[in-house]
Amino acid sequence: MKKIIAGIGFEITGVIMVLFSTLIASMSLENTSEWNTQLGRYWQTVYNLGLIPIQITGIVLLIAGIGFSLWGALTKS
Repeated sequence: MKKIIAGIGFEITGVIMVLFSTLIASMSLENTSEWNTQLGRYWQTVYNLGLIPIQITGIVLLIAGIGFSLWGALTKS
């Protein structure tokens, strides 16, 4: 049961980190004036704002949360 609770906490934290960093990037998207960037307009904005580590951490937490939840659900009591 502890693994499931920890997994849910990791999942919620990961989703919040990814959602908020995406929201911040989308609000600042109009400040990126060039369309022809090597990364694309959205990812160039994410890179310029320094949100890549936050998104990577959020994705890792989300994957770890799913793993913990499945591990806790599939183990025998």
